[in-house]
Amino acid sequence: MAATFEFNEDNGAATGSPAKGTTRNTAVTQVNWKNVDDVATAYGSSPITAGNNSFTKYQFGKFTGTFNQISAGLWAHTAGTYGSGLTLKGVVTSTYATPSTTTNAALTQTMTTAIAIGSGQTVLFSTVGPEGASPTTTLAAAGFTQYLATQLQTTTGASQGDTATVTLTLQYNEN
Repeated sequence: MAATFEFNEDNGAATGSPAKGTTRNTAVTQVNWKNVDDVATAYGSSPITAGNNSFTKYQFGKFTGTFNQISAGLWAHTAGTYGSGLTLKGVVTSTYATPSTTTNAALTQTMTTAIAIGSGQTVLFSTVGPEGASPTTTLAAAGFTQYLATQLQTTTGASQGDTATVTLTLQYNEN
């Protein structure tokens, strides 16, 4: 048997302890940075104005099914080039904060330039959620990755229109 994987995303005010979003969206198929904190609104309906930022996105992986072990999680921007005036900031974390367009100082990694996945950020796993306490390097039952948090930050010199397509890769081993 093999693990089944899907991306999920938390949105809304931080709630609970440990904190998570008030809305948990399943089977998310895109990362559209925009000027609204949800997965449903088309990015063209909520554009980011040059000089402002997107809302922080808190996405994570969910594993179900029967498998022996998930391990060696890595996450990185692996393909595509951003235009002038655009910076992608991100971090792997177990901490959720209410998303906003304020520059998120917790996103300490600049992910604007594509890199090889082997140089990506380490991703840990938990059976209780991306906000789970004490995440580990392996997962032996249904569970989650930590949050893969990102924010697209812009300068006033950013060009209007869509960004180029970029690829964010989550890699893991399954055995």
